Amino acid sequence: MATALQFANEITVEAPQESRSATVLARFYFAIFWAIVFTGAVRKWMFPGVAVLYLLQDVPIGIAYIYALMTGFFDRGYLFLGMILLSAILILQGLVQVIFSDLSFFVAVVGIHNYLFYLPILVVFPLCLTEKYRKNFVRWNLLLSIPMCLLAIAQNMSPKQAFVNRTSEGDAFGLPGADVARVSGTFNFTVFYGVWVAIAVALCMGEWLLPKERRVFRNKWMMILCTLTVNLCHLISASRSAIALAAMAILGALVGAIILGSIRAILAIVGICVLLPVAAGMTYVISPDEFNIVLERFTGSYYVADNKNRLSDGLIGFATIPEFSLIGAGIGMGVDASHVGNADTYQFTYTLSEDDLTRNVMELGSPVGLFYAITRIIFLFSMVFLSMRIVRSGSSPHVLPLSFCLLAQSYQGDLTRAATMTASQVMVGFAFILGAYYYPDHTASLDATTGDILTRSA
Repeated sequence: MATALQFANEITVEAPQESRSATVLARFYFAIFWAIVFTGAVRKWMFPGVAVLYLLQDVPIGIAYIYALMTGFFDRGYLFLGMILLSAILILQGLVQVIFSDLSFFVAVVGIHNYLFYLPILVVFPLCLTEKYRKNFVRWNLLLSIPMCLLAIAQNMSPKQAFVNRTSEGDAFGLPGADVARVSGTFNFTVFYGVWVAIAVALCMGEWLLPKERRVFRNKWMMILCTLTVNLCHLISASRSAIALAAMAILGALVGAIILGSIRAILAIVGICVLLPVAAGMTYVISPDEFNIVLERFTGSYYVADNKNRLSDGLIGFATIPEFSLIGAGIGMGVDASHVGNADTYQFTYTLSEDDLTRNVMELGSPVGLFYAITRIIFLFSMVFLSMRIVRSGSSPHVLPLSFCLLAQSYQGDLTRAATMTASQVMVGFAFILGAYYYPDHTASLDATTGDILTRSA
């Protein structure tokens, strides 16, 4: 930890050449980002049906962990200690389930991987995410929104059975009960697409919170283009979750503008909010059928009630839905956990496919499951408060909209069932936030004293 803090002090105050360890880990960080894009997107076209490629991003992650252990370049603060404690509890619970509930050892290993493998991202990669690398991350996300938007429009305007709308398994992916494709860019499923687009929207909103001279793109027309494309990406997705996650990012940006107390920033975000209905209207021009269906899914009486139920179940369902179980159905069981001790297996399967925390409690058992759920929730809100602190310091306002959308996704959204995609995306986002904590923007850091930086801890 002392080494990391010393390096943080050098970067933010004296800004010399960055260390070799930080440079190497930053390369791995971007390798993870592009592996996620490839696995969620390009794989569908080049290697349909090759599910093992979902583990592609585990390769740079695993190598980075080994490198961090060899060099000692990782945080050893309270976050690290908390992860060790959580890992020990979950591994012991998995062993108990293997011994006493006939849980398959292979399933337990997969479950432990999904819960724990991506957590060390939080203590390894933030130490390399200097202002330069965070700007690069923002730049690539915004640039990626342009081709992704064009592809999403092509999907939207094509028939449901068109090749462009097929999943990696070859089946067309449409809205339930409607002959309209559910657009997801090239991503295989909307949850992966929704997390990516929400992060991209958050980073875009963060750029508008910055003065022009500190933005990645100083050309206002380039910023306007990226803002339009990244918002069209979620508006034409036909996914309520993708739209809701992006809305949370915009809400976080509005809170950030208020915290900054900048009239310019407030007007910029409010202006984007005012123009969003115009962008939504563009989706009607692109595909009237999809626009009407999505509108119905937000405003129809059945869907309004359904949305309320989803919201309430998402907030407290992990404590009210699962029956008490000391051991649980088994870590790694996924939606199959619903088949243990429940007659209405279909309904519980559907519930667990939507609500990750409820599935976690069913998998792990009530004592360990509730401990995990509460730990997860505390961490998520801690990231929001930490982001507020970062924004108040005048540094990296991207973190607040980012923390808002990651809170919405990670509170109850899929994080462990399809962890190779969702958890890796989410942890990459949280690493960005923690990186802004370790390495404030250089402009903001000029006001910080050396003593203040040396007292920082994770």
